[in-house]
Amino acid sequence: MRQTLGLILRATRSITIALLFALLSVTLAACGKSGAPATETALPSLTAVAETPTPNATATPNATATPDPAVLLQDGGIAIVRAAYDRLLDEYIDPVEPASLLDAAWSGALGEAGTLGISSPPRPSFAGDRAGAFASFSASYAQLTARVADAKQIRYAALKSMAQTLNDCHTFFLTPVASDTIVDTRAGKGSVGIGIELAGVPPLVTEVIAAGPADRAGVLVGDRIVGIDGSDATSFGPASAFDLINGNEGSTLRLQLRRVGQPSLVDVTMLRERVAPPNVESRIIAPPVGYMRIRNFTDGGVSSDVKAAVASFEGKGVTKWIIDLRDNPGGRLDVDAISLFVKNGVVVRDRGRGDKTDEWQATGAVLPLIRPIVLLTDNRTGSVAEAFAAALQEYGVAYVVGATSNGCVGFTDIQPLGDGSSLAVTTDVNLGPVTNKPLNGVGVVPDDAVARTSADIANGDDPQLAAAVAHLGG
Repeated sequence: MRQTLGLILRATRSITIALLFALLSVTLAACGKSGAPATETALPSLTAVAETPTPNATATPNATATPDPAVLLQDGGIAIVRAAYDRLLDEYIDPVEPASLLDAAWSGALGEAGTLGISSPPRPSFAGDRAGAFASFSASYAQLTARVADAKQIRYAALKSMAQTLNDCHTFFLTPVASDTIVDTRAGKGSVGIGIELAGVPPLVTEVIAAGPADRAGVLVGDRIVGIDGSDATSFGPASAFDLINGNEGSTLRLQLRRVGQPSLVDVTMLRERVAPPNVESRIIAPPVGYMRIRNFTDGGVSSDVKAAVASFEGKGVTKWIIDLRDNPGGRLDVDAISLFVKNGVVVRDRGRGDKTDEWQATGAVLPLIRPIVLLTDNRTGSVAEAFAAALQEYGVAYVVGATSNGCVGFTDIQPLGDGSSLAVTTDVNLGPVTNKPLNGVGVVPDDAVARTSADIANGDDPQLAAAVAHLGG
């Protein structure tokens, strides 16, 4: 399976998403180290990560075959580290110093070795050109990894630290489980887990997918996950929780939950399974207001589902629309979906390496009738969802309510490293399609800023949705 997925990933160029793995919302950069307690006034702002390929990306028929794993794993997998090092130097949007990457990789490797009780060789010098610096790293890394039977965790720590040193939400390391999950999610297949979305520290359950394992086991929105299969999760962020919660289909998972109003912890046990919630959901919530949630922008696009939802609204007398992009991490760049609402002009704009810019024009396939629209955003609205929101806001098509979006808006290229893991590298960042101002690091600022706290979620309250309805006069 990973060889096939690797071919797909090699051929894709991606606009980053805030890594919502469909059934389990996570952000892989920065989360897990900080977060608000259960009494915070607003949900914590998370640094986004993730990916979304450009339209019509397909596997290349002549893609290079996956190298022999035995060769790749020699000397602790130094060839894998070298592949990641070269990609960051050659493809990252801005020039990178070789010494800074190797210094980070060495620190990560040493940190993991320390947890394993392994003594470390002297710190190498990374002076000189890129080849000489890596030769110094390679010699010391081989000494370090020779002291363990399996160097996988040391290698992963080096790769993760090397990507994280760039402090870029679009550049990140993916374990094999995360690599497979992100591809399955992007393809609209969901992923194997329990059907929840998370935010904050300890992980707060923000959504429970109907009829999924968590729903059947009695997990509730507002629960805090404090234990995962016996591991203390009180200091975990969503990314760390993801690593333990997702797993093999049919395997057992036990969670300990802290629930509002319950003096003791709640224990639940369930079996992991594949959960694939619909990417577009719609309903009438306050006639004549129709509500549409876009959960992800998947490989096949969502424009047909959006058109079907709009057609249903028109048949039921709906004259005002709410489009909910909260917790939407993005996915595949979907010019068709944006073009439903923007008749002509640039709908997506980005800056690449060397300040090269690209533009995507509206397709002309605009909806025959566009009603008054409110877009809902929050600090987990990322990437393509932010590009979508920016276009509708800047063209005056929609009024935005909620919180400033994640501000992680750019293209990332995800390629396999040969051992099942992958590396995402930032190649471009987005600009406003009309204003030409940076979106990456800024986000889409709502026209009406309305917070939704953890307490609101636990109590089933949604002041952001209420504000949207009020604005439309519903």
